[in-house]
Amino acid sequence: MKTYPCPSCGANVVFRTSVAAYAVCPYCRAMLVRVDDGIKSMGEAAQVPEDTSPFQIGTGGIYNGVHFGIVGRIKMGWKDGSWNEWFIVSDDARKGWLAEAQGFYAPCFDVTDVLDDDTRRALARLANDMNVGKQQATPTDMLGKYFSLNGKKYHIVDIKDAECIGAEGELPMGATKGRDSLSIDLLYGEGEFASIEFTKDSTRVYTGRYVEWQELSCTYFRTFDGW
Repeated sequence: MKTYPCPSCGANVVFRTSVAAYAVCPYCRAMLVRVDDGIKSMGEAAQVPEDTSPFQIGTGGIYNGVHFGIVGRIKMGWKDGSWNEWFIVSDDARKGWLAEAQGFYAPCFDVTDVLDDDTRRALARLANDMNVGKQQATPTDMLGKYFSLNGKKYHIVDIKDAECIGAEGELPMGATKGRDSLSIDLLYGEGEFASIEFTKDSTRVYTGRYVEWQELSCTYFRTFDGW
């Protein structure tokens, strides 16, 4: 754990994990990034809109027998609504996300660095097919088709343009308001899924599975009347 003075307001900003390079100052909302001699500001993060999520920064849980902790959140918006992406760090130092939307929970971890060469070439072709980085409507004719990730054939079930509408806590990337991405959701077998995120600067791939609330064995979560 390291503490730095915020370059925008002077308040203490705590980085609790070594895998997070960015953090949002909880006082002035500056988006901060670690540099060699400390941290610097790279803009402002929007306040996350209030919602009724049971999760919060500090919530812990279990996925595939390994404990994880929530250290940050991005609120993503698209033309038909929004969802939460909770940044999680596991006890074995993996980084991932716990996607939450309409009562569905989907933990996943970053596998970008372990993709085989065939998958990397296929991702480049997919980015071209999806018009990534071009001022065109997101194509939908890829829905229902299959895409192989490290030899597994996933089914493309959702494609949407999304943007960051709020952020808090520690994060693996900068998440100022309006950060655009193209999000592709894929399914495999019984409950396994993958998510591909294209931005103008990077391509990231995550794999995981859908789980029930009870499976997560969460601690330090929010409760509401009627729970």
